[in-house]
Amino acid sequence: MRMKKFEFTLQSVLNLKEQSEKIEKENLAKIMKEIEREREKLENLKKHLQEVTKRAKEEVEEGTLMYKLAETEAYIMKIREMIEKQANYILKLEKEAEKIREGLLKVSKEKKALENLKERQFAEYLYLLNLEQTRMIDEHVSYKVAKSY
Repeated sequence: MRMKKFEFTLQSVLNLKEQSEKIEKENLAKIMKEIEREREKLENLKKHLQEVTKRAKEEVEEGTLMYKLAETEAYIMKIREMIEKQANYILKLEKEAEKIREGLLKVSKEKKALENLKERQFAEYLYLLNLEQTRMIDEHVSYKVAKSY
């Protein structure tokens, strides 16, 4: 009698968890890359604000016209609004990234639990296989001994 090949009863579920984990990792990598790009944009806006502010101070010291100063001040306010919007957008992306991270952690834990179950089932299979082989050897030896009498 031969034992059948080892087959994990929840292999399809494990495959699904592995695929879900891969997708979550890809989503996390994508959003982290986007966060990095958006942070770069924010830094560029801040640098631009510093440059414009410095230029405005220089223009005041040189005695620039009032309308020019008002235009510069309005422009500075617009840049500050853009910085605030950009910072809020980054916060929104970071919250999304945290949700993805939590989902990835959950899927990874579920996958690990299934892998542990698979290992336990395989160990049990090997144990039963060993018992079966021992039984067959014993039967064979008993048969040979009985035949020799």
